[in-house]
Amino acid sequence: MKILFLDVDGVLNCKTTNFKTSLWPFDRHKAFLVGRILDKTDAKLVLSSSWRHHPDGVATVEKHVFKVYDKTPVLSGTYNRGYEIKAWLDDHPGVEKYAILDDDDDMIEGQVLFQTTWEEGLTEEIADQIIKYLLTPK
Repeated sequence: MKILFLDVDGVLNCKTTNFKTSLWPFDRHKAFLVGRILDKTDAKLVLSSSWRHHPDGVATVEKHVFKVYDKTPVLSGTYNRGYEIKAWLDDHPGVEKYAILDDDDDMIEGQVLFQTTWEEGLTEEIADQIIKYLLTPK
């Protein structure tokens, strides 16, 4: 099984997104790019974004991006997103390959991060890199 861990803010929306239109703003082209990644690689979507805490945020992702397979756990204490992803992976030993798509870099050393920026969000180049990575045999 392949997994794409998805953050939303800074990935599906960015500096140029119109935040006045919705409480849950996203860029349709960036959502399309995530869908393309998932379609081409047969990966499952695990929501690692803070949007996972809000039913409307999850519903927006499922309506406009892709079905959410699961969400990373919320760890008490001062854990960063990398530890939440590690906890999810530890509970799912059948994962053969994964990619993290996030604009933050609070991951654990060695985790596979494809980092976007708040200025641009997800680009076609980053989407293509993820597809290539997930399709490359281990």
